[in-house]
Amino acid sequence: MHNFFFPKSIAVIGATANPRKFGNAVTINILKNKNLESELFLVTQKSTEILGLKCYKSILEVPKDVDLAIILVPAKAVDGVIDQCIEKQVKRIIIVTAGFGEINQEGKKAEKRIAEKCAKVGIRVMGPNCVGIQNLDIGLNASFIQAAPPGIISMISQSGSFGCASFYAMERENLGCSKFANIGNKVDISFVEVLEFFREDPNSRIICIYMETIEDGREFLKSLKFIVPIKPVIVLKGGRTSSGMKAASSHTGSIATNYRMLKTSIKQAGAMLCENASDFITALKTFSFLPVPKGEKIGVLTNSGGSSVLFSDKAEEFNLKLAEFSDTLKERISPHLISLVKIENPLDMIGVAGEEQYYEITKAMLEDSEIDIVVPCLVVPPFLEMKSDEHYRGIIKAWNETGRLKPIIPLIFFGEDFEDLKKFAKKEKAPIFYTPYEAAYAIKMLVERLKLKN
Repeated sequence: MHNFFFPKSIAVIGATANPRKFGNAVTINILKNKNLESELFLVTQKSTEILGLKCYKSILEVPKDVDLAIILVPAKAVDGVIDQCIEKQVKRIIIVTAGFGEINQEGKKAEKRIAEKCAKVGIRVMGPNCVGIQNLDIGLNASFIQAAPPGIISMISQSGSFGCASFYAMERENLGCSKFANIGNKVDISFVEVLEFFREDPNSRIICIYMETIEDGREFLKSLKFIVPIKPVIVLKGGRTSSGMKAASSHTGSIATNYRMLKTSIKQAGAMLCENASDFITALKTFSFLPVPKGEKIGVLTNSGGSSVLFSDKAEEFNLKLAEFSDTLKERISPHLISLVKIENPLDMIGVAGEEQYYEITKAMLEDSEIDIVVPCLVVPPFLEMKSDEHYRGIIKAWNETGRLKPIIPLIFFGEDFEDLKKFAKKEKAPIFYTPYEAAYAIKMLVERLKLKN
């Protein structure tokens, strides 16, 4: 896998100056990083120069060895290009071109022919019908979609468009990728090879997978069991229903996998299986920002009874445990609360609670030995001249001062539109959860990880 993610030389076969063609998008994306150490060669029949770079009529004319060839020519021309890549002794190939096994049986035969040819000479192939790969650690975007924000997540996706959409969500939630691979129709490289590479890669601290079909199920689950104790693995399966399975089959040209069987197996392997795309992003956010707790006991504080009630409902649905406040904690927090407040868990500090109260109470809970996870709930007040980010500032100040040793789940109920709040969260590299369900789901993920590690 190293030559896919760390190529010394790249050939884009099917490069073009036409901005409406994928060959142009891949070329521009690679060239965006002026400091990229990979040498780029453009191969096309139609131009002598693109964006200041000399073009070659064939990969056989490229004057140096090629680690990675990215093929974007029409499907009918791919076979001939593969023959030239074999003659050139290219090390690795990504076939972006669609129009193969996802279309018809002829396409499946063409895939098989390509795979057999390349296997004979030891060339590994990713795709076809994929967007490409990214290695954000070195600033390489060898795909036709936008670069993911850099970070610690590495993603394997069977769907390129899902990866593209995920990057929008990552940008919004201040998350980032180390590496991304879209394996498409999987004529050769499958989930397992990429998984094993990510397992050994120190910058891939969280691994996530979007899958629709899987053929080498036993090897995949064996690999999962080996990786999960070391790194969290988050899986989203498309094609759970009969309609989804039908759509998945036409999308990738493979028979969709039975969801119930796969669900049981993935959970037994210890990976986190998400039921929908929103849960998938919540899980990524949880493991990107938060430590695994030492125990399961939750302390809740709020300025809004409704948010804590709704959170408590979800917590019970997920079999989560609220802590009993100790006498020591009650004594410590009492001076920071008005007399109307009843000191119990969840702690409703009512609407007058500001930055100071959130700081003092959050810090007290984080330092209490009877509480493992702290959930500061907040409805941003439109009164008393309170600022939208002041309560959150108090929460994060307390978290920072206690060394971020325990997870906090700041539930800023429907707070997505408060820009000051989000800017501060980005600056502090801290999470925000926007609904009671999302907050409870994050804790469920952390508790599952805790039980696995124990």
